[in-house]
Amino acid sequence: MKSKINQSKTLQNHVYEYLHEKIVNGFIPPGQRIVEEKVAQETGVSRSPIREAIRRLNSDGLVSVSPRGGVRVYRPTFSDFKYLYECRLGLEPTAAYYAALRMNEKQRNHLKNVVEEMNLMVEKKDLEKLKYFSTQFHFFIVEASENPYLMKMMKQLYSLMSFYRNAVLNIPMRLEDGAKEHQAVWEAIQTGNGKAAEELMRAHIQRDFQFYSSIYSDRQSEDSNTLKNSVKNV
Repeated sequence: MKSKINQSKTLQNHVYEYLHEKIVNGFIPPGQRIVEEKVAQETGVSRSPIREAIRRLNSDGLVSVSPRGGVRVYRPTFSDFKYLYECRLGLEPTAAYYAALRMNEKQRNHLKNVVEEMNLMVEKKDLEKLKYFSTQFHFFIVEASENPYLMKMMKQLYSLMSFYRNAVLNIPMRLEDGAKEHQAVWEAIQTGNGKAAEELMRAHIQRDFQFYSSIYSDRQSEDSNTLKNSVKNV
């Protein structure tokens, strides 16, 4: 009996991690429906562990489940982005500061490789891989701060922040500037300049939000004009 329970847990974890990675890295975009049958075909896992994995994703806030049973990837509102921005602005610059002071040589080499991969993906305009490496860049800096409480808080927000970061990376004009800002943060960390790393990370996060706010405002204006025109034509 115990082995069956363990096997069920293992399958559930497998599906959870599979879907979690796809959602966090933007391979399954906000609003897209998750179909159990399709997931079963992709993972080779039966429906029961898939449903348990979906319950966990629902608890994480990554999917929404309708009363009729439909499952969709959560679509954050502008308010969600604003609150996540406030959290990032409070936590990530602090992480960059301490990462610059505490990062060892092995960690520096790893972060250097991540930055090089990000720059390469910008050149290739490979958005999917860029999202992955951007997520790695930010979270690795948090880990390198070696502050367990900071890591715990960021880990709780990590999945939801991926929606925010992916939305910003979908803005074409932001890619090259964002890459330059990542490079500047990395250079400050590499030289052990905690104050510069903190200030550069803060400026990077602020620029992200400014770009997203601008795009959001333009879309809201377009939607409003479309609605007005449709009313006139009725």
